[in-house]
Amino acid sequence: MFDEQFKLAHPVLSEIAKTYVDLYTYRPHERIRQQLIKREAKVHAQLELALAAKPS
Repeated sequence: MFDEQFKLAHPVLSEIAKTYVDLYTYRPHERIRQQLIKREAKVHAQLELALAAKPS
């Protein structure tokens, strides 16, 4: 009952909550997600080095 009332009163928040639940409940591509996080960290570090080396 409360869930249905919440969905009607707050449709956007309801979808956001559903998305978070789905992300943490269903992880079919967890290995790929972890690899992307590692690559993102490497790219960020390289970008920081490039910006630091750039003469002003």
